[in-house]
Amino acid sequence: MRKWNLKKIGGLDAFSSILAALCGVLLLSACSNDKHDVAGGTEAESTIVALQIQVAGNHAYSRVRALPDDFLAEEATEVEWIETDENGFVKIPMEPGAYTVEARHVDGAVATGAVYSVAIDSSSSDVIDTIKLVELSSIEGFVLLGESTPVIRIAGLDRYVVPDSTGHFVIDSLPTGSFEILFGDPQEINSTKVESTTGDTLYVDCSDSVVQVTGPVESAATEVPKGDWNEHAALLAQVDGYAVGVLGAAGITDSLGNILAAEGEICVVTTTEDYVIVEDTTDVDSAGNAKTTAVIAPGSLRECAYKEGSTWILFEKDGVYDLQSPLRLKSDKTFDGRGRNIQISGMGILTSESSNLIFENLTFTKPAITALDTSSRRALSIHSHTHHVWVDHCKFEEYPLVELDVKRGSHHVTISWSRFENAQTGVLFGLAGDIIMDTAQSLTMHHNYFAGLSRDGILAHGGKLHAYNNFFDSVEKSGVVCSDSAKCLVEKNVFNNEMPVTLYRWYNEDGSPVDSTVGFVNMVDNKLVAEEGFVEGDARGYKPDYKYSADDVDVGLALLLKSQSGAR
Repeated sequence: MRKWNLKKIGGLDAFSSILAALCGVLLLSACSNDKHDVAGGTEAESTIVALQIQVAGNHAYSRVRALPDDFLAEEATEVEWIETDENGFVKIPMEPGAYTVEARHVDGAVATGAVYSVAIDSSSSDVIDTIKLVELSSIEGFVLLGESTPVIRIAGLDRYVVPDSTGHFVIDSLPTGSFEILFGDPQEINSTKVESTTGDTLYVDCSDSVVQVTGPVESAATEVPKGDWNEHAALLAQVDGYAVGVLGAAGITDSLGNILAAEGEICVVTTTEDYVIVEDTTDVDSAGNAKTTAVIAPGSLRECAYKEGSTWILFEKDGVYDLQSPLRLKSDKTFDGRGRNIQISGMGILTSESSNLIFENLTFTKPAITALDTSSRRALSIHSHTHHVWVDHCKFEEYPLVELDVKRGSHHVTISWSRFENAQTGVLFGLAGDIIMDTAQSLTMHHNYFAGLSRDGILAHGGKLHAYNNFFDSVEKSGVVCSDSAKCLVEKNVFNNEMPVTLYRWYNEDGSPVDSTVGFVNMVDNKLVAEEGFVEGDARGYKPDYKYSADDVDVGLALLLKSQSGAR
C-alpha cells in the first residue's frame, strides 16, 4: 500500500465522524447525552444550541443538513436531510463545534443550493441564519491513476467519488464557491487539500506521495485562413521534428525528391459531395434509360486534392466529407481545416511515393469499413517512400484496428498535437520484421493524446522513432511498442497505463521473449504512474539530428494535451 506523506485532516476517526454526523443531522437524543470528538478534536459537554435557518426566496420545503466541517464520507451513501417547513424555516439542535451547512432545493428540472460554515459555542443562544440559494454546478477532474485508485471527497460534505477506469470524476450538485477537495487512499485518513471553485476542471496527479493539481486550460481560438500566403507561412513556422523542410502548398518536389519553394494555387472546397451521377442523354438504351456515370463533384475535396502542382486546400464550410473511394494523393498539398469543423469519413486517405504534404485541423471519423481484420481501411496511410509529411492538430476516432500508419520506407514524418481514440492501435510505424526490415523510416511523435485504445498507442517495427511530450491516458496494452530493431527515444511522456513500453513483438508460450523481435529504447524523464515500467537501454546511441525543445513532464502537461490536442 502506498504511504502518503501528507497532512492528516481533522481529529476524527471513521466512527466519531459518523457519530458527529448523526448528532448534528439526525437529531438522535441518545447522542446529545454523550461526549464525543467535534471539529478540531476538542472535547465538548452536551450543551445543545438550536441552529435556526431560513431559506430565502420562494423555497418552501427545501432540504438542509449540517455536518462537522472535518467530516469525511466513508462510503458512497447519503447522510439524511431535514426538510424545511412551508416558509423555508428549519431548526436543528446542535452541539458546540464547527459545522458545514448545506441546503438544496429542486423545482422541476432546476436545482439550487448553498453551502456555508457556522461555528457554535456553548455560550451561544439560538443561532439564526438566512441562506440564499444559487444555481448548482460541478467540479470535473482527471486523476493520473497510480497503484491504487484514490477516493475524492470534500471535507464537511457528504461527497464520496471514485474515478472511472480512465481517471475521470465529477463532483456534482455544488453551488458556486470554494471547497476543500481531498484526494486520498480509501484505506487511510491521510489526504491533502485543494481549493477550487465550482465549474473548474482539475487535473490531479495522485501517482506519487505528493498530490499535484492543475486548473483549467483555456482553448485558443483558431481563425479561418483567408487565403493570404502569410497565413500559410505562419503555419509552416510551427513545424518541427523530422518533417522540418516540408512546405506543402508553398513548395514543389523535383525529380530527385528535393522540396523547393514555389507558391502554389488556392483551391476552396465548396461542397461536401464526393462523386455525383451524370446522365449521358446521347447514350440511351432500348428502355429509354440514359447511361449514367459517377464523376468527381465540382468543388469537392477530391477535385482539389487531385489538382496537379502545389495546392493550398481550404474549406468554405463545416461538414462531413464522406469519401466514396480511397483518396490517393499526389505531392505538394496543404489540407488546411483551421477554424472549421472538417470531418473526413468513408474510405480514408492514402499516399504512395508522395512528398511535401500537410494535414492540419482535420477529424477522421466514421470509416466505411469497420470489420476487425487486416482489410480495414486506415484514416490516413503514409506508404511507399512518402516523405516530408506533417500531421498537426488532427483527430482520429472510431477506426477498428489502426488509425494511422507510416510504413514501407516512408520517412521524415512528424505527427503533432493530435488525438488517437477508440481503436486497437493509434499509430502503426513500419511492418513486422519478417515482412520487411526497414531502417530508413523515421517518425517524430510529439504532443499527442492517446485514449480508449484496446492495444497500443504507437507500434514501431524498425526505423527511428522519437516520441516526446505525449500523453498515453487509457491504453490497455503498451503506450509504445519498440520492436523489430526499431530505435526509440521515448522522452518526457506521461504514461497513465500499466505498461509504458514493450520491446518485443513476439513472446513464447512460456512468456519468454523472442529475441529476434527485440527493439532498442532509451527512456528519458518520463512520468510513469505504474509502480514498474521503466526499461533500461540507450537505443544503440540513437539521437534525432534536428533541434527541438521538450516541455517539462508534469500534471500540467497532461491537462494541456488532453484539452488542447486534436482539431480546434
